[in-house]
Amino acid sequence: MRLAFVALCWLSALLAPPLLAQTSESRPPETQRNQTRKFALVIGNGQYAGANRALKNPTQDARLMSETLLKLGFEVQTHLNLSRADMSQRVSAFAAALPAGATSLVFYAGHGLQINGASYLMPVDIQLSSEQNVQLRAYPLRRLLDEVSSAASAVNIVILDACRDNPFQPPPPVRYRSNGPMGLARVLAPRGTLLAYSTQPGQLAADGVGANSTYTATLAKTLLDPGLTLEDIFKKVNTLVRNATRDDQIPWFETSLTDAYFLIPPEGTRITAGQSLRSGVGSSVQGPQRAAFPAEATLPTLWFLGMQAHELGKLQAHMDQLIDDLGATDMPKWQQQAEGGNVVAMTLLGRLHLHGAAPWRDAASDASVPLVSDKSKALHWFQKAADQGFPIAQFELATMYRAGDGVNPDQAKARELLQKASKARYRRAEMELLELNIFGAAPR
Repeated sequence: MRLAFVALCWLSALLAPPLLAQTSESRPPETQRNQTRKFALVIGNGQYAGANRALKNPTQDARLMSETLLKLGFEVQTHLNLSRADMSQRVSAFAAALPAGATSLVFYAGHGLQINGASYLMPVDIQLSSEQNVQLRAYPLRRLLDEVSSAASAVNIVILDACRDNPFQPPPPVRYRSNGPMGLARVLAPRGTLLAYSTQPGQLAADGVGANSTYTATLAKTLLDPGLTLEDIFKKVNTLVRNATRDDQIPWFETSLTDAYFLIPPEGTRITAGQSLRSGVGSSVQGPQRAAFPAEATLPTLWFLGMQAHELGKLQAHMDQLIDDLGATDMPKWQQQAEGGNVVAMTLLGRLHLHGAAPWRDAASDASVPLVSDKSKALHWFQKAADQGFPIAQFELATMYRAGDGVNPDQAKARELLQKASKARYRRAEMELLELNIFGAAPR
């Protein structure tokens, strides 16, 4: 429920000007900025068509969060009542513009739902008729997480006040922020990311009887408390919301951040807002602490060699999900990243060209876009990533050589690649090598 990721850093600031337009972009005065730049994307979707679907608070929640983040020195983009095409474009543009080492924050208020374990954020133009319709027309949370986790930012925070009412069921007496089977599904936070939900996975969160939802109102106040780490902030929010709702709503957050990260540092601490207490520099998370799909230009060349076996397994699962959620904008993005040296993008392209892909729906043209198998292109991209020592690509290339899939069978080459991937503690390669040693050279 992505799994991409948004950052908070702090400085005291002047009160933000009123947000009058449906879409706005605001920057803090130059005197409020510090060495670590902070960017926020705030989306509030409430004007849904159809009975029992409109929500009164998301646009107000978006305004409140924008005002709060401006006080904290963020450069804020605020967008209200977006279509699916607009959501996709705004998120992609925001992530692409994040500079190296920055902190980023994405806040979404509106309808959300899960289908078959995958979570979706609901654009205001969606027409709900079936689960298949939702999967084609809604905006996948995984895509949001992928966008921010592949950016050059160092720390990302994604906040979802998005567990509201189910349009396929009779309306409950209290308006909730969820569509589908009981709230959003759990999604592991990508590396370098804190992912916060207004309620625990699979449960519902009240839209609120006041001007704002209970969660957003509590979060906006707590973000301004000085001397708290990110984890302390969301733990405090969780406690306050549980108390206010008598445990009817229990917020949740996941984090892969390893350092104590401050928005407003405590007095006497020799770091500036947006810095890690351990590193002492502006959130410069690198190597194994980066997101699962990193911008490698900012990392050591062999960043993945520092990963443990379970981390490589999570990265593989993350890549599998990227393939499953393939959209019309992904191929051009991965092509550009692969040409820039990103081994994850190279491996994703190799898999797509090896197996082909089911047609996906182009949001702009509403046309079906197929991808046929091309083994020569698959070999090209797997080889490039394998040559850089990426164990997942080495494993994929080994399976091609072992089975003679698009290449002449070469068991010696397959064994060599599997041995390299096994030394990097990639468990799938270890199992494949064990099978090869037991059963010999016969392909699977």
